[in-house]
Amino acid sequence: MKRIKSFYYLFILLFIFHEKSNANALSSLDNSPSSFLFSFTSNSDTLIARKKWVTTPYIGLMKADSISLELRTSNIIFTENWINDVLFVYENIKYPDLPDKIPLTLLKPEEDFFFNWYGLLYWGYGPRWGKIHRGLDIYLETGDSVVSSFDGIVRYARFNEGGYGNCVIVRHLNGLETLHGHLSKISVQENQFVKAGNLLGLGGSTGRSDGPHLHYETRYKDFSFDPYFIINKETNTLITDTAVINKSDLIYYRYPSEAPKVKYKRKKKKGKKKKGKINQKTKTALKVKKTNTSKSSSKKKVSLTKTKKTITTKTKGKSVNKKIK
Repeated sequence: MKRIKSFYYLFILLFIFHEKSNANALSSLDNSPSSFLFSFTSNSDTLIARKKWVTTPYIGLMKADSISLELRTSNIIFTENWINDVLFVYENIKYPDLPDKIPLTLLKPEEDFFFNWYGLLYWGYGPRWGKIHRGLDIYLETGDSVVSSFDGIVRYARFNEGGYGNCVIVRHLNGLETLHGHLSKISVQENQFVKAGNLLGLGGSTGRSDGPHLHYETRYKDFSFDPYFIINKETNTLITDTAVINKSDLIYYRYPSEAPKVKYKRKKKKGKKKKGKINQKTKTALKVKKTNTSKSSSKKKVSLTKTKKTITTKTKGKSVNKKIK
């Protein structure tokens, strides 16, 4: 019995030591910009629960700064409406100004694409709770890596009071912007050049969130569209390197606060009359009808009073006068 107890305690100690070593390894990797993340070996984790891949190492700091500066001074994609402390910046471009078809070169031969996928989609793009959900809610756990989809420059990297929490927006070489919301940690700085696969931050549940997940948006000139227009759901790769986005595929209002609420019509139950307010027109019609009815009934009473008749009947030889009231 003593031997069984000793083996049991030894097993518990080994398990605790194993978990602590894993946690320490992950925490030390998270602080490194070129860290190899999530080679987690716990038996409880599966491939569908955690994706086992490595983040692309950052390029040298001096090289990244020079590329960023060159793009922000010479490339129209980065010179136009480049503001760091504002979430959406294309105020001068209205929906009617957009062309009917928007051709985009998503990926050049020397570039890569990465999609943050951990095996489960919580919510897709489209109507939700009376409004349009503008992105994908992708499953992850707090501390999971979130990387850049394409090459580009970080335009926004700060806490957002509007509900996104810790948020990173990257403007890419193809003209699109991708938004990453609810992060537990931001690992990049604004105006920093990043390659596809570079670590942007760690997943979490900051801001308006019910639990750890990544809110991921794709936008053109601040107008959102479904990421699955360009990403294959089965393979999590780009459908094509060149795409044409229709104007009709973009949501015409730019900000979540502008989104009109969708009213759902309730079906009437059979056999039951719906109680509701009577409008002024109906009230007036009912009053007129009531007045006319009361007038006609009073006229009837008057005519009956005026036209009293006397009927004479004979009873035992005597005449009796009888009035009808």
